[in-house]
Amino acid sequence: MKNLAIKLFMLTALVTLVAGCSTPNESDEYVETIQTFLKNEFTGPDDELKAAFKQDGAFPPELKEYVDENYKPLVMDWEDMFNKNHILFYQRMAYEKGYQLKPTNIEMIKDQDLAYDYEVKVEYEKNGESNTTTVSGRMNLNDDGEIVTIRNMDDGGLLEKLSQ
Repeated sequence: MKNLAIKLFMLTALVTLVAGCSTPNESDEYVETIQTFLKNEFTGPDDELKAAFKQDGAFPPELKEYVDENYKPLVMDWEDMFNKNHILFYQRMAYEKGYQLKPTNIEMIKDQDLAYDYEVKVEYEKNGESNTTTVSGRMNLNDDGEIVTIRNMDDGGLLEKLSQ
């Protein structure tokens, strides 16, 4: 009887451990959303985005398609984010000045429910010469895991450096 109780306890503990490890953690999903957004924002511009930027108009269909594909699943209101220069702002500047961007490290700290502070080391390269700066800020997500706001952004002088 004692052996049976021990075996049942061990089996219950094992099942609990496996179930706990296999259950997706919503916090991990939020971190993944923010990482994907930051990678999208600070990688490139790639050939597809360059082609979209070459089109006439402030927001040509090719650019809308790019935003729909890369940002719409991540943010609650992509139009608002675009109008506030939270989407493709650095990519457009890099394109216009001949730079390539690449995030080399992304760190996030959960501060409160659905609020994360982030820090991205961004490498910017032009004509074989590269430098790195750190961009930091805070993102808030909604219950659906979509980015709602980006606040307290400090670009570490990236905009100024891309303007040169």
